[in-house]
Amino acid sequence: MQMSKENQNWNNFSFFLFSSLLIGILFCLVTYQFISVSSFSEGSTWADAYLYAFSYFNYTLFILIGGLFFYIFSLLGLKRTSKILFLVVAGAFFTYFVADSFVFKQFRMHLNFAMLEMALLGRGQFVEFTFEMLVQVLIYILLCFLTVFCCGYIASKFFKTTAKVNASVVATLILGFISCQLIYGIGFAKQNPEITQVRQVLPLIRPLRFNKLLVKLGIVTPEEIYSVSLPGKKAKMNYPLSELNCKGGSGYNIVFLFVDALRYDMVTKEIMPNVHEFSKNSVVFKNHYSGGINTRHGIFTLFTGIPGNYWDTSLQTKSGSALIKALQARDYEIGIFTGAPITMPEFNQTVFATIADPRLESQGKDSIERDENAIKDFEAWLTSIPKNKKFFSFVFLDNVHAAVFPEDKENTVFKPYWKTVNQLELNNDFDPLPYLNRYKNSVHYADKQLGRILKNLRDHIDLLKTIIVISSDHGEEFNDNKQNYWGHNGNFTKYQAQVPFIVKWPGKGNVEIEYATSMLDVVPTILPEVLGCSNPVSDYSVGENLFSPSKDREYRYVSNYSKDAFIEKDRIVLINEVGLLNYLDENNRPSSNKEIPSYLKKVLEETSRFLK
Repeated sequence: MQMSKENQNWNNFSFFLFSSLLIGILFCLVTYQFISVSSFSEGSTWADAYLYAFSYFNYTLFILIGGLFFYIFSLLGLKRTSKILFLVVAGAFFTYFVADSFVFKQFRMHLNFAMLEMALLGRGQFVEFTFEMLVQVLIYILLCFLTVFCCGYIASKFFKTTAKVNASVVATLILGFISCQLIYGIGFAKQNPEITQVRQVLPLIRPLRFNKLLVKLGIVTPEEIYSVSLPGKKAKMNYPLSELNCKGGSGYNIVFLFVDALRYDMVTKEIMPNVHEFSKNSVVFKNHYSGGINTRHGIFTLFTGIPGNYWDTSLQTKSGSALIKALQARDYEIGIFTGAPITMPEFNQTVFATIADPRLESQGKDSIERDENAIKDFEAWLTSIPKNKKFFSFVFLDNVHAAVFPEDKENTVFKPYWKTVNQLELNNDFDPLPYLNRYKNSVHYADKQLGRILKNLRDHIDLLKTIIVISSDHGEEFNDNKQNYWGHNGNFTKYQAQVPFIVKWPGKGNVEIEYATSMLDVVPTILPEVLGCSNPVSDYSVGENLFSPSKDREYRYVSNYSKDAFIEKDRIVLINEVGLLNYLDENNRPSSNKEIPSYLKKVLEETSRFLK
């Protein structure tokens, strides 16, 4: 009788074991989604096989470890309940994995809390969930759970094995997991991107590293091991390095007019007639890059003049912005008017942290209404400023980010256009033209709003005492390089990183500037020239004056959520989240030039200079 009960327990364990093995196959199949957009393997059979193996053994073992909890629960006599709960949890995990694969294919980043917050609570700013999309998402969720429960059914019907068989299977699973970890550890030490891509490509992966042990065993040499240690998030800001000393300067008013997700090539007579006309009497920077390929880092670098990797520390310490601090020191009236809330991302706690009671958000059911209310508030604020009071304003329009516009005859200029945006349909074979036309229509509408603002400025202020800047936080891609990149935050090519930058500056005239500039250059231009700050630029920025740059500029610093990039003339050097260097050409494909940059020491200094 005792043997019979023991056999029952082992049969019960078999359910959790073989369910995990079968569910692991599902994870392995979905892994193709991640591999298909990986730029590091370039069709390498070995690299792909390793990534599949790592995926299978890692996720299967993870599921089995979770299954052990439910197995113990089942020994209490609740076998059916424990099995159902196990499959529900596994189904939820698999659903997350599938959802992450869709996100990764489009943005080359994994789901995180910030993304979920913006998607679910951002009122359509991150993604607009149409009814069709919601139905598709629901179907995907149901299919995920259905396939997981099918695995459980198969395991319960066909896999009732002995203790010896179970032990052999578990041992094989553990051996496979350890083997994959050993391969990763050696690959990491030898800087093999085909192996280390595992950490970047698959979600929730934390492979082992043991460089010191490998050196001690003589498997690798110390010279072979090379990684970059970026500053930790627990440090405190020391920014600026010394108190700003600001007096004198031109004292011009400053107006920033920014459009979220505006590509560098949109300022044409057909698409943006008002801005195009404005540019004829302005300084046009033709080769200007944002400091980030997302809103967070793009706006952060604009107002601080320091790299995007300082964001987390700035948020923790609420260190503010050198530009805002200098404006406050010179007693400027400051107005912030944005269509999207400045709490997502948390600009109210970073670049605007020193502003008392800033305008946090606009009211409205969509980006069009929220932008409209931001403009109305700006116009009212502008007329309320005392006549001799200097002012700074930041107007940030959001409709282009969501590619929305009034879909009437007047505003539907570019056809055919995609009537309903459904990111789930985007793939490498998707025709980008209707989507691009929809985007152009939204840009055309934003141009109307900018025209309205410019007219208001002409009517109410002295333009001879005012600097006006028109630009964007980042670009927007429509699969331009045929690598299935859509939107932003995915890669560091010009389609996502380059932005228009047009400046009407009294006395600067009309000129087109071809040399390389960066959003990090704005603060070190305005602080000394306009606000009279006598501090050395190194006290508050890593950039340089827009109008007098160094002739030997080797790179521009651009960030996203997980990587830092150094954009050279013909190459993109990446430092990923684990400190490894990757080298890409200007089209985001592996570069043959793998020479370690000579400026790397300078970069590491710039990423830590403002920490203490």
